[in-house]
Amino acid sequence: MANLELTTRFLIHEPRAPDLPYREEHFGFKYASVSVPPAEAAIVLVDCWDEPTIESHGERSAQICQDLIGPLVDECRALGIAVIHAPSPPVARKFPQWLRYAGESELNPPPKAVADWPPPDFAGRQGKWADLEAHYGEEWMPLRQQHEKARSIDAAVWPTAEDFVIATGEQMHRLCRDKRIRYLFYAGFAANYCVPHRDYGVFAMRERGYCIIVLRDCTTSIGTPGLPHNLCTEEVLHHLESRSLAGSITSVEFTAAAQRVAGATQAG
Repeated sequence: MANLELTTRFLIHEPRAPDLPYREEHFGFKYASVSVPPAEAAIVLVDCWDEPTIESHGERSAQICQDLIGPLVDECRALGIAVIHAPSPPVARKFPQWLRYAGESELNPPPKAVADWPPPDFAGRQGKWADLEAHYGEEWMPLRQQHEKARSIDAAVWPTAEDFVIATGEQMHRLCRDKRIRYLFYAGFAANYCVPHRDYGVFAMRERGYCIIVLRDCTTSIGTPGLPHNLCTEEVLHHLESRSLAGSITSVEFTAAAQRVAGATQAG
């Protein structure tokens, strides 16, 4: 089968042309060509939940799953690209597929080691140290608990029997090593929390050496009144791109590459 031929976007902190001053206003995007064998690739769906607690964020994520991620996942399955669902440990354990690469560390998690410094009560913001961080209001706790108990994967990206479901980064690494997967396409939510920061997220998997490509229109951030979600998402993407943690493409670019592979396969 032919490779996926893609052009990934990065943000480089240098002038776009040699005759420009070395100033921020002259920085810009650079692009890199990458040829991805489908058998060595996976799409990682982070926290594609059916019941997010934040209504506004949930409305956007549901639309993205329906319109973009769902069709993209179908294309991946058709090309033999592995589909890895990473919906958080509690949700992953609701699906039998998660046992396929579960090891002792997932089945019987060891107790977390207690560091000798700082003291545990300080590190845990307990007792007199509780005011060192903000705390969620108790009045919203029942709603959060209700969603956490009922939460599953969005129907638009529901796992098939052949898909993989993972709960931890070590489990995903175990899967990728077994399947010889090197390239990880990321989609899901939220762009400024779980996508980069889970132990199966962009930071952790890039640290392990994988090639990370974020589908930048297949994610959205959690915003605030002073910092809208779209600006949050752009900031996260620019951070990943400027540190070479990930390149990015759009779902349209992925689909075009997938169609070229399918056409080449049929012609062959």
